[in-house]
Amino acid sequence: MKKKSFWYPVANIKNRFLFGSYGKDVYIEPGVVINRPRYIHVGDRTFIKQHTNINIHPADKKSKEGMLFLGKHVTISQGCIISVFKRIVLEDEVGMAPYACILDNTRKPTDITRPLQEQDIAVGPVHIGEGSWLGYNVVVLPNVTIGKHCIIGALSVVKKDIPPFSVAVGCPAKVVKRYDFDRGKWVRADERGNFLE
Repeated sequence: MKKKSFWYPVANIKNRFLFGSYGKDVYIEPGVVINRPRYIHVGDRTFIKQHTNINIHPADKKSKEGMLFLGKHVTISQGCIISVFKRIVLEDEVGMAPYACILDNTRKPTDITRPLQEQDIAVGPVHIGEGSWLGYNVVVLPNVTIGKHCIIGALSVVKKDIPPFSVAVGCPAKVVKRYDFDRGKWVRADERGNFLE
């Protein structure tokens, strides 16, 4: 606790000048790696734990347009990876369990004679709604919107949109439950989020 009280206020003062915007009571643990913080906007009471890696790759390095937006009270657990080429938004109170990964970019293998690292990069924005939770080792791929108050089960790979108030699991992630407000409980659902009972 003493260690936190020593460096925490100093780090927050410095970060206000480094980031695109920086809220109150933000806590970034030592050991977090962030490049190009000027493209990142961080809301109040956001918590980023050690060994997290946040990589920003702007197409125009002279641009001042934000690329990563973290809402209020976002929690990013240890060992997470966020890679941004275009735009990633985590709304208020989104949580990432350890080693979760969000990418708005991936290699697009179109030429079998070339190594994967030399292939073109496909890019698409990612948006994660308020209060959603990404479980342990979840991977979210480009062009995905996850609605608010969703739960993505551990080890899932999200390749397509998930409707609000859903539980999704698997590789690729599929909706298995949605919250039914009329009945006040979670109910089995099909992949599109339609209730099955």
